[in-house]
Amino acid sequence: MKMRMIKRVLVAASVVTAAGVVPLVTATAASASQSRCVNFIGDHGYLVGPKVKAACSHAAWHAGSVVANPACLSGLVNIHVDPSDAQAACLRA
Repeated sequence: MKMRMIKRVLVAASVVTAAGVVPLVTATAASASQSRCVNFIGDHGYLVGPKVKAACSHAAWHAGSVVANPACLSGLVNIHVDPSDAQAACLRA
């Protein structure tokens, strides 16, 4: 009976741990890509603010090859980023 209770506690603890770790791992990868996009824009002489960060939050699509997300492209072009710079930055998102 005591062994059964210990197993239940261990299973519950592992489920809680997994539930806490998985979002952290996926969020790290996404924010790293966003920062690559934001850094590219900043390195090319543009001011980086909330609109750039919002546009760069739309990750590139990976379907055989990498395709810039249209939401990222339009977000950057709408704030007067050169379309070729926007394309290059959004491929990094």
